[in-house]
Amino acid sequence: MRSVNNIKEEEMKEVMNAAERVVILERMRQASATFYRMAVRIGNHPFIEFTGLMNEYTKACERAHAEGIDFTQCNVHSGKELPLKGYEVAYINEKLGCIFTGRVLLSNTPPAKKKERA
Repeated sequence: MRSVNNIKEEEMKEVMNAAERVVILERMRQASATFYRMAVRIGNHPFIEFTGLMNEYTKACERAHAEGIDFTQCNVHSGKELPLKGYEVAYINEKLGCIFTGRVLLSNTPPAKKKERA
């Protein structure tokens, strides 16, 4: 197994195997916990709300992983979507609303796929 301590950008484009994703999920939880402790010390409430976004993203990744989806490949660059439930979108929007005063919100409907040129 590759070390996920020093994953280089070009390696991040590779599909991760299930064991690597388990390690990544644990490190994501650790990173969020560390961020939360630091954000609380800073004392800016909207900044602390980013922890909620990180945790919700991690939960969605955990569910995708359980369903056999390589969540590390779900992004705008690959065109693969991270499956989100309606209640997750609502929670994310609540956090985004707090942070950005309602100016940035997710839609329950993913954007239409771009047609490839012939």
